[in-house]
Amino acid sequence: MTSLGWRIRRETPAGLAPWKAMASAWDLEPRLARLAWLRGADRPEALAWRLDPSWARSTDPHLLSGVDLAVARIRRAIEARERIVVYGDYDVDGVTATALLVRTLEKLGAEASFFIPNRFSDGYGLHLDCIQELKATRDPGLLISVDCGVRSGAEVKASTELGLDWIITDHHALGAELPPACAVVHPHLDGYSNPFLAGVGVAFKLAQALLGAVPQPVGADAAFLDGLLKLVAIGTVADVMPLVDENALLVRRGLDTLGGKNGPGLAALLRAAKKEGVLGAQDIAFGLAPRLNAVGRMGGAEDAVRLLLTKDPAEAETLMARVEVLNQERRAIQKELAEHLPPPGDSPFDLVLDSSAHKGVIGIVAGHRMRSTGRPAGVCTVVDGVAHCSLRAPEGYDLGALLAMAQPFILGGGGHWVAAGLSFEASRLTFVRQVLQRGAGAQAEGRDIRPLLLDGGPDDLPDDAALARLEPFGQGFAPPLARLEGVLASTAVFGADHWKLRMAGLADPLTWFAGQARPAQPQAGDRLSVAAAPQGNVRWGRSWLVDAMLGEAVP
Repeated sequence: MTSLGWRIRRETPAGLAPWKAMASAWDLEPRLARLAWLRGADRPEALAWRLDPSWARSTDPHLLSGVDLAVARIRRAIEARERIVVYGDYDVDGVTATALLVRTLEKLGAEASFFIPNRFSDGYGLHLDCIQELKATRDPGLLISVDCGVRSGAEVKASTELGLDWIITDHHALGAELPPACAVVHPHLDGYSNPFLAGVGVAFKLAQALLGAVPQPVGADAAFLDGLLKLVAIGTVADVMPLVDENALLVRRGLDTLGGKNGPGLAALLRAAKKEGVLGAQDIAFGLAPRLNAVGRMGGAEDAVRLLLTKDPAEAETLMARVEVLNQERRAIQKELAEHLPPPGDSPFDLVLDSSAHKGVIGIVAGHRMRSTGRPAGVCTVVDGVAHCSLRAPEGYDLGALLAMAQPFILGGGGHWVAAGLSFEASRLTFVRQVLQRGAGAQAEGRDIRPLLLDGGPDDLPDDAALARLEPFGQGFAPPLARLEGVLASTAVFGADHWKLRMAGLADPLTWFAGQARPAQPQAGDRLSVAAAPQGNVRWGRSWLVDAMLGEAVP
């Protein structure tokens, strides 16, 4: 495997500790304040979103463009007893947003149901045939999109001819024109202060406005909204949105409430993922989110929504059992594809195509390839002569700009800076690959594409209880990562070819999962240099989760 160059996240001025003011203001131990400073926090106020996530700091939802029009139309629908359908997406962000809005509408007395398109038969976004079927089978007066729809002008226009009204809530890149809906609620419009809301975050803001729980919720409304923030935390982390500013507040409150009493569905999900006690964002990213995602990756995502909505413990256990079976199936297919593909080369953009690849796992495999090289990666499959690709990129790249360059050769595409998808005629693979490689090469030259950034050695990180104070860790506020170097005292294999390693002089073991890029299995006496993240577990104690092999330090 590739050994990655590395350096400390931020150069510390000689003889100075610029994090002292933050340590004093928030009563933080110096190592914890240093971690925050390494992530760009220079003033005590920068940590308020995490260390004092009060409702008073959150943004009034009525400042979000389109919310007032959406609230007025939904209230009319409820008063007139119109049927309302929430039209979501099959990923975790869309699933959590769907469950959140359905739960809110039901609390308000609406006659609400939901619809999730199928990844394989329908694809992403609004589809006229799905809308026509909803008209015929449910006869809704109002449809509300979550996590999709902002580029579906033609579908919304055709819906009006069927007598259907739309409210569009989304956070994906805007098109040239907004769809002709009753309202478009989107965080990129009109200079909204938090453009990083996930789709579930946008749905949450609409829910808050619908409840009239502004500027700050109190009493029963506050408790209900804190319950919804569990879903916001899961969807925001899963969609790899920046965990900064208000997003940090929303996710932190969601994590805090997830650590308390949960409904049957979330409780079953936590048990399946073996998560208990105080949760961190990485528990969502590697425990809860993959299980919810597996449902949509392997077929229809309706069971994932039902799991989040159910109030029946028996139904929750039945649904969770189905989810676990799909997750195991997803893991097996993902492992087979990863082993079948050729290893990444040295090109600026690693784009590979396997016509038999399962569409539901190509994004995960692309992410693993990206992390192993530190460069953008894409994995494609082929359906009826059309290549469908999932792209992933490290921080510092802009996949949206790369897709714009490829427009002459592709059929469609969209997403975020670091995660996107596109489709093109499979015969044009060479042209698409050349464009993406040329664009990624230019981005690497024109930007500070960093090596792997570390926080120091294991002694530079505080204990797990202290680290929990800075949650959430994730996109935009990186999880702690230390350089571990030394001689292996022992090695062992457990589970599905996972490694448990002991390093001389290090109290806690290293865990190296089979899904990560790894060298040949190391032996006792071998010298190893790796980047690893601390992992705490109330049952098994602390360990280090290996992230990458390390090469030379980069000046």
